Amino acid sequence: MILCVDCGNTEIKFAIFHEDKMVSRFSINTSESLSSDDYAMRIKFLSENNVEDINGAIISSVVPSLTKVLLSAVNKAFNCEVKVLNSSLKTKLPIKIDNPKELGADFLCTAVGALQKYKPPFVIADLGTATKMSVVDIKGNFIGGMITTGMKVSLEGLVKSAAQLYSVEIAAPKKIIGRNSIESIQSGIVFGQAYMVSEFARRMESELGYKLTRILTGGFSSIIKDQITCFNYEKDLSLYGLNVIYHINEGGKKYE
Repeated sequence: MILCVDCGNTEIKFAIFHEDKMVSRFSINTSESLSSDDYAMRIKFLSENNVEDINGAIISSVVPSLTKVLLSAVNKAFNCEVKVLNSSLKTKLPIKIDNPKELGADFLCTAVGALQKYKPPFVIADLGTATKMSVVDIKGNFIGGMITTGMKVSLEGLVKSAAQLYSVEIAAPKKIIGRNSIESIQSGIVFGQAYMVSEFARRMESELGYKLTRILTGGFSSIIKDQITCFNYEKDLSLYGLNVIYHINEGGKKYE
């Protein structure tokens, strides 16, 4: 079995796969104060009964200071070979941007994961600490996307900059027109994000001249999945993508 680790700025997601089937999933908060021993202990505990069966792992990280920490932690927990997603790993995804080596690991994971479930062209909206959208064109090429602030960052910035506003739960209110400060902030943050993503997808289609299958993923995606239409919700696209990339680099025939 393979352990896939997706380290984001807010959350670190883990999944254990047997071939293409996810058999276990768990997550912990991202913390740069924890040591590799701390992470190893937590990962091993949360892996429950699968520890002895894990014979390989792959890590995707957008937090450089934690990449080596997690690499060491997984080695300590499972004593197995660990791959780190970077430009040296094969993905079989043609990358047609100005500098392919600058493409983030998170973009790679979700695109490869989407290619296992959807036929190009498609656009992926990945809602995390940052909100990212990426496009795979009709020829199956990764051609770019956009990056902006996510809902949590937007809320924190709003509260910090406006003296009379305060932090609220990031959740969709029942109506767009808020009847109080809490509902009004929630409406702006949640519905604003949902409608922004929808409009970006529409304009990307207009720019390309053809329709895109729309895919929604990421830690905050569950909050807006019922607020937008025509998007396919995929909770763990990055983890599935990591599993595929691991097998590609092991020469596995299953994903050829």
